Formats: sequence, structure tokens, C-alpha cells
Amino acid sequence: MCTLGPDATDTRPAMETLRASGEHTDGPKGYADTDRREFANALDRWLAKNA
Repeated sequence: MCTLGPDATDTRPAMETLRASGEHTDGPKGYADTDRREFANALDRWLAKNA
């Protein structure tokens, strides 16, 4: 049997263990104020168009 890589259900516990041990794992960068503003503006435009 050939597998391409770990299943997501196998990876999750491993990552939880790493985080619990204090190991630094990279994740997505946080939202900047400009990201929040752009999202809010896009949401306002969508609501105005679709409400």
C-alpha cells in the first residue's frame, strides 16, 4: 500500500503536542489594521449590493 503523506487526522495531534511542549510553530501572519479596514470596506460594499 502506498501513501502520499500523513493524514490530517494524524497531523493534528502531533501539532497539538508540539504546541503544548512550547515548540514554536509558524502560522499565518496576523491581520494588520489595513487588512481589517479592507475587509470591512469589502463587506460594506457586498452588503450594499446584496441587502
